[in-house]
Amino acid sequence: MAKYRKNINEAPIDYEGPERMDPSIERKITSKTTPYAEHPGLPKMDRDFVEVISSERFKNSVNNVRRYLGDTTKIQGGPQQVMMSLMSSAMQLFGKIGQIESRNKEYLENLAVELVKKEMSIPEGAMQFDAKLIHGGMSSAEGMRGESEEPTAEEVKDAFASADEHQDELEAFMDSFEKFNQEKAKRRFINALIGGAAKKGHYMFELVADELENINPELVRIYGMSQALLDHLYWIYPEQMVSSMAASGEGQVGQSEVDTETDPPTVIARGASFPVLIHELVKGVYEIFGTHGLPDDPRQAEMVIASEDTLPAEIWDLRLGPIFWEKFVAAYPDEIFEEDKRHIQHYLFMRFSSLTPEEFFKLSKFILSDNPKGKQVLQRMVDDIIQELKKQDLDSQFGDNDEDEDEDYEGPSLSDLGI
Repeated sequence: MAKYRKNINEAPIDYEGPERMDPSIERKITSKTTPYAEHPGLPKMDRDFVEVISSERFKNSVNNVRRYLGDTTKIQGGPQQVMMSLMSSAMQLFGKIGQIESRNKEYLENLAVELVKKEMSIPEGAMQFDAKLIHGGMSSAEGMRGESEEPTAEEVKDAFASADEHQDELEAFMDSFEKFNQEKAKRRFINALIGGAAKKGHYMFELVADELENINPELVRIYGMSQALLDHLYWIYPEQMVSSMAASGEGQVGQSEVDTETDPPTVIARGASFPVLIHELVKGVYEIFGTHGLPDDPRQAEMVIASEDTLPAEIWDLRLGPIFWEKFVAAYPDEIFEEDKRHIQHYLFMRFSSLTPEEFFKLSKFILSDNPKGKQVLQRMVDDIIQELKKQDLDSQFGDNDEDEDEDYEGPSLSDLGI
């Protein structure tokens, strides 16, 4: 036990001031019991990767409070005291936001959709959007679980074992669990990227500051304060209270889901404020892209989702996902930030999600560790995507002489790319 305590204390969270995260969250990080503990897609470093990025994200949340509130006095003190103070302040701000937004509800809903479509380069007609501002409370999100729903051993074997590959019963049993765990880890990483991308959407309201100030000169400032407090609450809300939130819907300010049965797919988003609604819209868009990372078998996909898509895990996605996302985007080739090529970012995300788990984890480690090979692989993927899009464009103009050619092609593997 003494050795265990020593190992934990050798690498504490890096605090720069008096602000502190809740002790239960810090214990999860230092004891390596977060949803990302021993994740096969995270790089091995001299210091635990999750601990490093947790320190960075906590500092970011403190800096956002300082930026929008002027100082960090409100988030100093005992965790329980800070949590109650933040929740009270957030409720007051959301009450004021609701009063202003209720008079401009439809305009803001449409503005949120148009902003997301523009900033994410969503082609007209590619997706449908059902966006609503909900003031005064929200029901618990359908499908959001307080705990992971793990299948039985027999169910895993039936769904993931391949009788063609294994004649031995024990070998088939072990192989099925390995495949299941790999797919779960892949889903966890994709969810972190989605959470990170959506978290960046929290502050996209600044891009339409003029429109918002025309509604009310205070609105931009209030939005900034509310989002900074919400972001910091993720680091203050005790771990043991998260599951009860999932069951009751208490404290829920947004939710989203996607309907892939419609043509085109529909993103359904609800938010207690304009910035939260944007967050949920971005999350929904990337959720559609991220479905390419699920197993093709519907039963396998359902089991993976039931195991990984939980509120406690999603909160960790929001805590740490922004770092995952920043590193992923930093590895993008410069050319896909050009106005006429920004849509290629979505093809790249889908192509990355479609890699086999082994390839997915290998590339993830390159990207998160800032290994130049990560940029090289993404560049080659982009080159391949551009060539495919050019071919499709030519085929549409002149007709495809071989309709079956490359029908199921999903791009090169890492070995094809020389990695």
